[in-house]
Amino acid sequence: MSGITPLQVAQALKIYAQTTLQLVEGLPESSPIKELRLTIGDWRAMAHLGDYYAEKILGATDLALYEKTGQIEQQTSAIRHLEAALEHWKKYVAVASSQYRPQLLTRIGYVDLNQLTDKVAEDIAMAKN
Repeated sequence: MSGITPLQVAQALKIYAQTTLQLVEGLPESSPIKELRLTIGDWRAMAHLGDYYAEKILGATDLALYEKTGQIEQQTSAIRHLEAALEHWKKYVAVASSQYRPQLLTRIGYVDLNQLTDKVAEDIAMAKN
């Protein structure tokens, strides 16, 4: 494979997410300055979203390898990564939904992050089957 591999993308996302969470760890979660409070919340939310995508990429990669090789270890690893992705998604939703209301977006329609959690969980069921 030439170029950046999915595993390298996932690793980079994990590093960026971990770094961001470490940097905002000491910052206040509440502030009288609304813009500061929302910006810090956005950083936390995006870090959790980065972790979600990293785990989803790793899960998808393992699932593709399982489908190609039939090695059960790959399926097990895919499920583990997708379960971790779901946990990161829930953290993302908790932060993001504390700052933003569900809304109608022109190109995608109505977006409610909480309702999308069931879709994220469907990835795990798909990997098991």
